[in-house]
Amino acid sequence: MASDPLLEVRHLSVSYQTTSDIIRAVRDASLRISEGETLALAGETGSGKSTLAQAVLGLTDGQVRVESGEILFQGTNLRSLKSGNWKKIRSREIGIIFQDTRSALNPVLTIGSHLTETLLAHQKIPAKSARAKAMELLQEVGIPGSYMNLYPFELSGGECQRVGIALGICNNPKLLIADEPTSAVDSTLQVQILGLLQRMKERYRLALLLISHDLPLISQVSDRISVMYHGRIVESGLVGEVLASPAHPYTQGLIQCQPDLRHHHETHPLATIPGSAPVSGEEVPGCPFSPRCTKSMPECRDSVPHVRELSGTHWAACIRDDMS
Repeated sequence: MASDPLLEVRHLSVSYQTTSDIIRAVRDASLRISEGETLALAGETGSGKSTLAQAVLGLTDGQVRVESGEILFQGTNLRSLKSGNWKKIRSREIGIIFQDTRSALNPVLTIGSHLTETLLAHQKIPAKSARAKAMELLQEVGIPGSYMNLYPFELSGGECQRVGIALGICNNPKLLIADEPTSAVDSTLQVQILGLLQRMKERYRLALLLISHDLPLISQVSDRISVMYHGRIVESGLVGEVLASPAHPYTQGLIQCQPDLRHHHETHPLATIPGSAPVSGEEVPGCPFSPRCTKSMPECRDSVPHVRELSGTHWAACIRDDMS
C-alpha cells in the first residue's frame, strides 16, 4: 500500500443533533484509499456508511456535526476548508454518485443540462464544448446522445444511475464515491452498473470508495473491504483475506447470510444473524455487536475492543484470541 494515501480518514466521529438528543452515527472510524484503488465499505443499512461519505465531502448541514477526527485528501485536512474552497474539491477532485440518482437529479432540468451545468461550473470551457462533452459522456456510459433533452422522469432507474455515473466522472476527479450505486436497480442491472463503474475507474484512473451492503457483489470489483457496524469499522483487509478468513463475528455472519444455489428453505435454510442491529445512535456498552454475537463473552460488554492486526493488511476489532 502506498505510504501517502489519496484519502485518509482518521478516528472520525460524526453526530446528529435532534430536538431531544444527540445521535452518534459514526464512531472513531478510520480508513485509507490509495490512488487507483477500490475500497468497499460494507455493512447493514443504518451502520453509518453514507454519513461517513457525506462527512468526507463536507455535505453536512447544521444538524450534523463532525465531533472529532481528521479527513485528509492528498495531505490536506478537509475539515479546515472554508465553504468557498469546497467547490474546488467537490466534483473536481472528489466525485459522488448518490444512492438514488433519480431523486438526486433536478426534475426540471434535462439530462443534458445537468451535465453541461456541472461542467461549466468547474471548467473554463465554452458552452458549446460543454454540450459536446456532455453528449460524449452519455454515450460513454451507455446512454444515447438523443437523451440529452429528456428529463429524469423519462428515464428508467438503470438509466438514471448511468447518468449519475456520468455526472460523477465528468470533471475527472481523482476519487469517486459511489453510495449504494446498485440498490435502486434489479440484479441484472446491478452487475452492469458495477461493470460500468469498473471500466470508468480504469479509463479515468480513479480511486473508488464503493459503499454497499452486498459483500459478494462488491467483492468482484474491490481491492480491499472495510466492514462497518453501528458506526464503527470492525474489520478491514484485502478482499481475499476478508472473504476467505473473516475474523470478526459480524463479518462472518454477513458472509453466511448471503444466498447461493445450495440454499433451500427446508434442506439448507439460509443462515441469519440473531436479533437486530441497534437503533442508530443507541449507546451499547462494550462491543456493539455483542448482544447479537453467538461467540460473545462477558468481557465483550466491558469496553470497545481494540484493533488487532492479523496480517500486514488485515485487522479486526474483537477481543477473541481465536478470530476465525
